[in-house]
Amino acid sequence: MEVLKKYKTQLLFHLFLNFAFALFITLASYYHLPLYSFTDYSFYFFHFLALQFSIFGFLYFLSLNKYLFRFLFPVIFMLFSCIAYWVYFQDIAISHSIIQVSLETKADIILDLISIPFILYLLSSITIIFFILKYYNKLKANQLKSPLTILAVIALFSYSFVENYRFGTFNRRLPYNVITSSREYFGQNNLIVKPINQTIKANTDSLNVIFILGESVRADHLQLNGYHRKTTPLLAKRKNIISFPNAYTPLTYTAISVPQILTNATLTDDYSQPKYSLIDVLNHAKIQTNWIGNQTPEKSYEIFIEQSGYQKIIDPLHSELSFQKDYDDKMLPVFKTIFKPNQSQFTTLHMMGSHWWYETRYPDVFRKFQPVIKSKHIPSNTKEEMINSYDNTILYLDFFIDQVIEHAEKQNSNTLIIYLADHGEILGEDNLWLHAQSGKASENPAMLIWYSESFKEKYPETISKLKLKQNEKTDLDFFFHSILDVYKIEGIEYNKKKVIF
Repeated sequence: MEVLKKYKTQLLFHLFLNFAFALFITLASYYHLPLYSFTDYSFYFFHFLALQFSIFGFLYFLSLNKYLFRFLFPVIFMLFSCIAYWVYFQDIAISHSIIQVSLETKADIILDLISIPFILYLLSSITIIFFILKYYNKLKANQLKSPLTILAVIALFSYSFVENYRFGTFNRRLPYNVITSSREYFGQNNLIVKPINQTIKANTDSLNVIFILGESVRADHLQLNGYHRKTTPLLAKRKNIISFPNAYTPLTYTAISVPQILTNATLTDDYSQPKYSLIDVLNHAKIQTNWIGNQTPEKSYEIFIEQSGYQKIIDPLHSELSFQKDYDDKMLPVFKTIFKPNQSQFTTLHMMGSHWWYETRYPDVFRKFQPVIKSKHIPSNTKEEMINSYDNTILYLDFFIDQVIEHAEKQNSNTLIIYLADHGEILGEDNLWLHAQSGKASENPAMLIWYSESFKEKYPETISKLKLKQNEKTDLDFFFHSILDVYKIEGIEYNKKKVIF
């Protein structure tokens, strides 16, 4: 009791400090979570407490030096409060792309974002800072021999322990995600692009290749591949479609899968040597390259977007972690505008696809399979609900691909459409869910090819070869080599054995 009485003022100060930090900053990361049951709320409440406890450790040691605290704390609190405002009110998930937008956006655009609610939020933050500093000045001492020091050390270790056990548990939430994303933004990309100094030539006439880069779609949930549900009813009615049910990749998350697909890297590459970028090769061959994406770019593959002749990111402020993300069909009007039927083009449409949380990936009209998931906390959903929601995303995918085909078909163009998911998805096998882990379902992505009548007339042998290879195992490192082959690229070597055409 004597110890408690001696350090009562210090204890109350840190309770107030952490409560203010939690209310104005930390809690923003949990505000939009779709939760359903008492178990859900309990789980994320303890998650929130664990996160704030780790933050307490950093705040405590900052407070030990009165000059450092008085200078740094107001800056830190104001900065994170500004960011938390947008997380609270716009459900913006902090990523390296958000950091890039924030640092590279012109000042007049930033000024347009300032509103009365934003100003009121900042004034409230300033008021809290004033009271915290006033309270802090009353502390007689904030010594290392305080019992809180031991607690703060445990708090710091808890951060390291949790992040080493499961990366992203804390780092994907405020305030850590700001630091992690900033480090990623200023960091170096592991991929080193090999420069092209030679002359590159394409020997095709007005060939349009549309590459639909999917997300988290497993091959065995497509009706076209024999799935018992009608998940691809529109594509099932179309001719000129070939589905490849045995596509394979051991790279089961976007950041490592996409760089492999769009370079000459193998499935087991360590990227110690420079790689040719497919986009760069096509640019040198005078083929128009376009990138329309509904995923906020990750550091590992943003080089391909930057290299593309035309670039458009839909809804750049909301990542896959946001619950207000635009649907993929927002890419369609942009695609229709830039599609040129009489010009050789390579257009990438990068989808949000079937990325978790499934219920934010498709409009209500595609909610055919029910009941659906109701909570972000996976154990609160039944296996039936998880699969129903996932299959609804495939139903929406069917619509999206069909719309792209329909537009290309109307143009009577020489067009090849390749849909390829970057990886699959685990749906309860061995009690596992989602991706970024090994397993047959996560390593077997969906793959489809559609060809126009004009393409069929020009390259009948290519179609015959595709059909012969349809049921063979198709490693995703086929892509780079096959695209160069279909454009009949000269001036750069590629592996003919990997060509599926």
